[in-house]
Amino acid sequence: MRLPQSILRYLSVHTVNFLTIGVAITLFGMLPVRAAATPQLACSPTILRFGDVLLGQTETLTVTVTNHGETSVTVSGFAISSSNFAPSSLNLPLVVPAGQSFDLSVSFTPAAMGWTGGKINFSSNASDGTLVLGVEGTGTSTQYLTASPSAVSFGQVGVGTSSTVPVVLSNARPYRITLSTFQTMGGGFSITAPTLPLILEAGQSVTVNVSFTPPAATTEGGNLFVPGPGLVVPLTGTGTVSQYSVNLFWNSSSGVVGYNIYRSTAANGTYSKLNSTPNANTAYADGTVVSGQTYYYSATAVNSSGQESTRSTPPVPATVP
Repeated sequence: MRLPQSILRYLSVHTVNFLTIGVAITLFGMLPVRAAATPQLACSPTILRFGDVLLGQTETLTVTVTNHGETSVTVSGFAISSSNFAPSSLNLPLVVPAGQSFDLSVSFTPAAMGWTGGKINFSSNASDGTLVLGVEGTGTSTQYLTASPSAVSFGQVGVGTSSTVPVVLSNARPYRITLSTFQTMGGGFSITAPTLPLILEAGQSVTVNVSFTPPAATTEGGNLFVPGPGLVVPLTGTGTVSQYSVNLFWNSSSGVVGYNIYRSTAANGTYSKLNSTPNANTAYADGTVVSGQTYYYSATAVNSSGQESTRSTPPVPATVP
């Protein structure tokens, strides 16, 4: 059921005014949000799966170690159970403040054909004792499923937003292969893929979309894992809290209990609602924007029965410096 026509007319007229004149970009400071969780010291992902790696080659994945506690933690050392795996060097002892994290790169260089696994044990004064990171990989002479790009770096992505990168998977075998599942590991990573199981004929390719939605203002490491072929695509991304805010202002309207604000990164793209409940105020600050990005805003009015008008048109852009 549509809202009364008078409300629709009012929103249509005044939306152009508030979005054209009232959109302002102001600089302000925000602090990262720290979330409490157990155990105190934790890895993301909790296990590094390198999949199939050609003999004589090295593959590197990133793990993020986060202190979820209320006090700082001192990492004093680590021990590795298999020489096939080599972590990057750390300046030890390493003090990790509460709510902070550090990244560790781990490389896998298979010494022989077949699967091998191991553990990396981190020694610290954390309340839950030793942190264990599982590692595993398979030495192979042939890699028949390839990815382009072979590794994905999302760069900086604003908390509350997402970034998506297409990855092309190609069958290098002279006969068909079947992909039965995809797995993503690490905080904030996800995948959108065709319906499974998926058959790839010889030389055929398929595109999957890998997305990163940072859960917090920190660097995340993970991977896309394709069981069976044993393909691993390393993933990295950094969540950021924007230093900018798009401030929206508008005049009040009779018969309206609130407004919903919508945003898209393309004028004709998909719009997402920014507020969870109708905003009763005549101002709204969008603090989830990213520097260098252009956003498009539109609004609706909501009456006392909870009925919402159609979105205002045309949407008006705001470019963040």
